[in-house]
Amino acid sequence: MTLIRALVCSVGLVIALAPTMAAFADSDSDHLQAELANASAQYQLALEQASSVQHDGVLSQENERMIAFLQTEAMRQKQLEVSSNGNAIENIASTLANAARAKGDMNARNELIILQNRAGVMVAHADATVANAMAQGRVDEITNANAQSKFLHNLADTITSVLAETNMSNAKIIAENNADVIHGPGLAEQTNGRALAAAQVFGADQVLIAAQLSAVSAGISSSTKSQAIIDKASASLRNAQAMAAAGGQ
Repeated sequence: MTLIRALVCSVGLVIALAPTMAAFADSDSDHLQAELANASAQYQLALEQASSVQHDGVLSQENERMIAFLQTEAMRQKQLEVSSNGNAIENIASTLANAARAKGDMNARNELIILQNRAGVMVAHADATVANAMAQGRVDEITNANAQSKFLHNLADTITSVLAETNMSNAKIIAENNADVIHGPGLAEQTNGRALAAAQVFGADQVLIAAQLSAVSAGISSSTKSQAIIDKASASLRNAQAMAAAGGQ
């Protein structure tokens, strides 16, 4: 009799609690659906955030390349300037050096003319002395005049040949030395300008390489960050889907 009463009480208790248990089940189902909806919304937000991160990454890459382009353009402009300045200075120095050489040639010609004039005066004086002695008819004076004339003619030949050649050569050597003194710094400026220009070109190339590496790094960073955002949201969504599926069974 006692067993029957216990069985009847248990059945009654189950029947009495059935609505409450159903209410709890419905409440859990609603909660799981809410979690699923929230996870789905978070996933959509994650997609948008990841897209924004990717977009920022692209902008960063473009900025790196644009900054590098502007820097290299400035460096290449500097390269043209220093190269042009060096060439311009060398051209001026070359012109002045050629002028110094031309002056040396003129001095050499002047040396020849001066010595030729001196020799001409000496020869004319010797010839006049001989003519005067012959006019007087004195043998001793004629002999002395001829001896002096021969000496002066030989001396005139030496002046217009050996001495003239030496003086002309010295004038050209001096002019060439002056030209080297003038042209040397110009050549140094040209060489320095070319070296600086080469350095600017090399530096510009390095800036471009660094910018390319920075752009690649920015792209990798943005891709990694956006993928992490999506992966996290995807995991949350899969978890919510699994819980909702388990709660619906």
